[in-house]
Amino acid sequence: MSLRDYLFHEEPGITLYCGDAREVLRHLEPESVQCVVTSPPYWGLRDYGVDGQLGLEPSPDKYRLALAGIFSQVMRALREDGT
Repeated sequence: MSLRDYLFHEEPGITLYCGDAREVLRHLEPESVQCVVTSPPYWGLRDYGVDGQLGLEPSPDKYRLALAGIFSQVMRALREDGT
């Protein structure tokens, strides 16, 4: 899949992507994003019936490591003036 596959909304100056952060983030250029909004699921709270979904790791520590991996990609993609 390409980044266009995750496109949710686009207008001048605004592009919104929707998808699994682990997939979408890997397509973004370094320092190309001004704002990231995310709402990761709590560990062990919900099963959305999706293989490999975030939040169903076998332990809280593995969940924490999964989130750390995601936020490392967020920091890679976020501009210096980003939020």
